[in-house]
Amino acid sequence: MDNKYTFKRWYDKKPYTNEVLSILKDLSLQTHYDIAREVLRIIEAIKINSRELSQPPLSLGVDRVFGLFSQNYGRRWYDRNLPIARIFKSASCLQDEDFQNIMQGMFTSLQEENGK
Repeated sequence: MDNKYTFKRWYDKKPYTNEVLSILKDLSLQTHYDIAREVLRIIEAIKINSRELSQPPLSLGVDRVFGLFSQNYGRRWYDRNLPIARIFKSASCLQDEDFQNIMQGMFTSLQEENGK
């Protein structure tokens, strides 16, 4: 990772996130929609299963709330990309472990699909 890079979003310092975004950046908008459709299905299944466990509501935390608010500024390419932004907004309500599993799964799938 570039030493001059500064973390701005809560998910920037999560494992696999930068690699996923790097691969996604080179893909078409239609591919972004296809990926988002599948990932959002997985996220929704995780949310439903979490609700069934009757756990207390998950607090997003200040970093996540501020990060989601900052997304509205659209400074980064993925903030302005509807399908990718939806993935991150939806995943923001997941527990950290689930978010990391989503990113790892996306990275593995994208790596295999793109021969990297």
